[in-house]
Amino acid sequence: MADSARWLARGFGTSDGIRRFNRARDAIDGRDEQGHPAVPGWADPSVISLAHGEGVRRPHPSVVAAGIRALIDVDESSLDNYLYLRPFNRLDEAIACEFESEGIPTEYAGNVVVESGNSRLFMGFFNAVLEPGDVVLVPRTYYQAVNMWADLARIDLRIVPTCAADDFKLTPETLDEWVATNQPVAARVRALVVFNPGYTGSLYTETEMTRLAAWVEEHDVAVLEDSIFTQTEFPGERIVHLASVPGMGDRVVTVDGGSKAYGLANIRIGWGCGASSIVERMRHHVTATSICIPHLAKAMALAALKGPTDYLRANVLEAMERLELVRGLLDDVNREVEDVLGHPLAMPFFSVAHEPRAGHSVMVAADGIAGLLTPEGAVLRDSVDVTRYFLREERVCLSPGLSNGFDDCTVRISFGSLGSEGTWRDQRPQEETEALRAVLTEFRPTATAAGLDAVLVDCGLDPAPGAESSAAGFGTGRDLLRDAIGNRMMRAAVRLAQHNREALRAGTKGYA
Repeated sequence: MADSARWLARGFGTSDGIRRFNRARDAIDGRDEQGHPAVPGWADPSVISLAHGEGVRRPHPSVVAAGIRALIDVDESSLDNYLYLRPFNRLDEAIACEFESEGIPTEYAGNVVVESGNSRLFMGFFNAVLEPGDVVLVPRTYYQAVNMWADLARIDLRIVPTCAADDFKLTPETLDEWVATNQPVAARVRALVVFNPGYTGSLYTETEMTRLAAWVEEHDVAVLEDSIFTQTEFPGERIVHLASVPGMGDRVVTVDGGSKAYGLANIRIGWGCGASSIVERMRHHVTATSICIPHLAKAMALAALKGPTDYLRANVLEAMERLELVRGLLDDVNREVEDVLGHPLAMPFFSVAHEPRAGHSVMVAADGIAGLLTPEGAVLRDSVDVTRYFLREERVCLSPGLSNGFDDCTVRISFGSLGSEGTWRDQRPQEETEALRAVLTEFRPTATAAGLDAVLVDCGLDPAPGAESSAAGFGTGRDLLRDAIGNRMMRAAVRLAQHNREALRAGTKGYA
């Protein structure tokens, strides 16, 4: 039985959001509309996946070394003890300092909650401020997994149809329009979820946050600001948090974590700050449901927050380079299709839906494909159809925009974590040295620096390896992007254009 069918059989998944999520998930898993396996999915080795997005590369070697020290430490981390009653003040202080540096007032930045990833912070927030049946508003381009979390919390998740002119950010105008056209449901709105930086790279300005704050206060709602992509802002950009607007601190919880900027997705660590009245209830949710967060994760998170800024800067520059590479490759696809047809396209097959200013992915409008027929006779009506086409034809997996709130052919291309295995190889010498030094320091606490260096040399390691070279490791990801878009997707797009040649020439698309 397909995953979506299993959910329905258990009584879950009855909301529109869950239906969207399950249909999109089936598509990237290689399942057909009935949920049956049809083609290799996103995780198959033959597929280049542009549908998932962890960090840009392996965590910095100092972060890996901190995890190793935590594993063998018997004082602070102690694997055999429950540690939920013992605060890890150094991490809380580092998190508070980070939030303060981003403009959140001290009185709120210092109210810290730590969880096993941002998904659980969402659940803690829902548990702290909402009741079953309450309505939560999210902007189009929201993170698709919120559908599942809202369903589990039995809250009513509603999509505000934000637009490209606003970079799909929430504005008082779009919120007012939604409220006016969604009575009496709008009377149950109790919270907003704001993504900042947005899931596909948008950033709120100070003016936008001030205007949004006025709406929040007028309608007396709580806000979860998901800032998991903080520290991915492009040069010249800066984060402006809603909690930094005067009067907002008591209404807002701001969350961040280790998965995107720091490459710690599999460690499962997230953190947040906000009003004590909300954060205290979220901490209770942590204690009641997680018991404790492994100290290993906390130690690595602390090391990441204290890590070299050069690591983060190099990741941002690489993301920018990949964005431009994706843009150029999509333009190449459009030009190749035009060359094959012998005339300009009335509407390009692919175009960037809005300009990212942060993050690891980009929304792509595939309006020029909408309404075309595949060689098998299927109509490309929406992003799930588009995803299935390129996955079936050329083993490239896109992310359907359906589960982000789009009903058209908009898809998302995630370019960040592609080829991260190349970055593992690239920084291995430095990581090996720092890891072994961490072990030796724990087991030989009285050893001198020279003595430790001698052991490292005996093990065939350089005691002072140079900083990792970004270029070689990052190159693997760029090559995969060129293959996925410039070769595979181009071939599939050309075949689609040839099959629909007459309709495209005559401008009579619209089989849908």
